[in-house]
Amino acid sequence: MVTRPEMSTSQCVVTGANGFLGREIVSRLLMSGVSMSATDISSACSTPGVQYHQADILQEQQLLPVVESASTVIHAAGLAHIFSPRTVDKDLFDKVNAVGTKNMATTAAEAGIAHFILISSVSVYGPFTHGMYSEDNSCHPVGAYAESKYNAELEAQEIAHKSGMALTILRLATLYGERDPGNMVRLIRTLDRGSFFWIGDGSNRKSLLYKADAARACLAVASRPANGVSIYNVSAPPCTMRDIVDGLSMALEKKPLPIRIPAPIALTAGKFISCLPERRLSRLYSTLEKWLAEDVYVTSRIERDYGFHTQIDLIEGLKREVRWYLQNKGKIFQ
Repeated sequence: MVTRPEMSTSQCVVTGANGFLGREIVSRLLMSGVSMSATDISSACSTPGVQYHQADILQEQQLLPVVESASTVIHAAGLAHIFSPRTVDKDLFDKVNAVGTKNMATTAAEAGIAHFILISSVSVYGPFTHGMYSEDNSCHPVGAYAESKYNAELEAQEIAHKSGMALTILRLATLYGERDPGNMVRLIRTLDRGSFFWIGDGSNRKSLLYKADAARACLAVASRPANGVSIYNVSAPPCTMRDIVDGLSMALEKKPLPIRIPAPIALTAGKFISCLPERRLSRLYSTLEKWLAEDVYVTSRIERDYGFHTQIDLIEGLKREVRWYLQNKGKIFQ
């Protein structure tokens, strides 16, 4: 098979350029001096000085101008976890993440794009792991978000196999960092309010990925020739829940409440409460189960193929997010 050209010889396109990760990828591409353009659904790019195309990935006819003259697409656009009192329609996740990916990959293949990089998630394996999961573990996604990300992978793989376009799927661990829209900032708020208490002993391991390291992984993959379909887990080394909470507490200069509920008692109570008619409590058991479970992944494949290792250690990454939270907490949860 013919080797694809390197990204540096022509333009790279970033979708979802105004998102949590997309913005970081765009900034790093700009700093690296790579020829690039960006796209998102909003009217302007949040990063100044970038060639920008407004486009909706659900409107396939809008996408061809986005990929013209490019050789590489980093597809970071998508719908992430939503924390809202209202219920988000499962179909919305599938439309944005699976159908949107299908539209983007189809357009890229038809335009002769050499390399399509799909930002996916370790959530495709399931809500937690039994031991450390490698890319060879089977996928059993649970929930609208995880299922839609897995469907996106399947759509992209089918298009890549039919067209011959190179496809790299990056299954990222839980992202955190400044402007974090997810669980980490919610945990920080709970600690800051003095309402956090321990459930379990905190010895279970978790996988995190600081946003700058995630962007570095994208650039590492984009900067090298690619062929066929490749899948990589991307994560920092595993840490314990105690490591995470202690790191946040130190950065906030606040300690958790001196209350600890043993895991078996919490799970038993959670199972009972989840059966009550109150809808807000229906997911309590699954939330507790995930909090107490292991969530760890093997990253030797991307280390071997690209020499990629994360650079920001846990304590430093947590400090940066806490600093941002303290500067912006009046705006975050409005």
